[in-house]
Amino acid sequence: MAADREEAALALLWSTVHAPDGRTPHCRRCAADRSFHRVSRRRAYACDSCGAHVYPASTTPFAGSPVPLAAWLDAVVLVLDSPGKARPNRVAGALGVDYRRAWRMTRRIDDVLQAGGDDAGLLRKLAGRWKEQALTRPGLTPDPGSPEDRIRVAACRLMAQHGIEATRIADIAREAGVSNASIHYYFRSKDEALLAAFRWAGDQLHLTLQRLLGGNASAIGQLRHLLELSIPGDQGTFEEYLLWLEMWARVRRHPAFLDECVRMSRRWADAVMGVFAAGVADGTFTPVAPLTEVCERYVAIAESLAVRNTLGYSDMSAETARGLLARFTAEQLGVPAESLPAR
Repeated sequence: MAADREEAALALLWSTVHAPDGRTPHCRRCAADRSFHRVSRRRAYACDSCGAHVYPASTTPFAGSPVPLAAWLDAVVLVLDSPGKARPNRVAGALGVDYRRAWRMTRRIDDVLQAGGDDAGLLRKLAGRWKEQALTRPGLTPDPGSPEDRIRVAACRLMAQHGIEATRIADIAREAGVSNASIHYYFRSKDEALLAAFRWAGDQLHLTLQRLLGGNASAIGQLRHLLELSIPGDQGTFEEYLLWLEMWARVRRHPAFLDECVRMSRRWADAVMGVFAAGVADGTFTPVAPLTEVCERYVAIAESLAVRNTLGYSDMSAETARGLLARFTAEQLGVPAESLPAR
């Protein structure tokens, strides 16, 4: 079924982008209209005359993404049909993708729609045709959630993108689709909204980690999941890491922020310890020091690399950070470095 939906998604992109009028697509190499055939094992079509390959997704907002095209179309439908902004955790749950990836997908779709132009029109056209073909995944009916929940999500997005000082209550209200009075009903200040947003983002990350670790993956497989969640993704910084920076800037003045940072850090360290301990128990890992110390080392190194990548250090891309963390972890746990490839 998944393969059928992916083929249908690719065919929809092909017909919408390259043959919108229903006629034979135009081959640029031949400089003439030609018939094309599907290329197996690639997201491509080839000209029957000259063999030139055309990748339907290459000129769309989905270009370069490893996410299945069907999942992208489902996400576009969900965002367009949702009041306000679609919640990334809703996208993650509905599509079965990693939470961070869902957050990145939602943000990309939102950015395209807000910018308008041809790409926004294309997304709307694709979503309409995708629904007409009844190929959307079941369970995509929007769930706007409670006003308080929408406010948390809106505060999370805006404060991460612009910082708490540049974010106004009116901005949060507009993003959440509520009135200014609703914001003040739930939160007395922007700092309280930041704290709520931080807790929400942390809870989503924890749920994602638990979902990944709750499968039947081997100790190495679970360690790879842990590494993937320890460093921001490969397309820039992510909101939850930026929220950490906003929190750290306030911990000295607001004890509640310090308490929340400690709680979040402890929960993350406990998850790391759980992965490490399971690998030691089955004989996969042979740590070079007491397990509690190895765990603390991992948390400290991962946190430092993630922050440097989030801040945009020129010498600390996501790929570099993942590679450093993977090699360090392999040394600490006594496993071959090649068993933990950077993603």
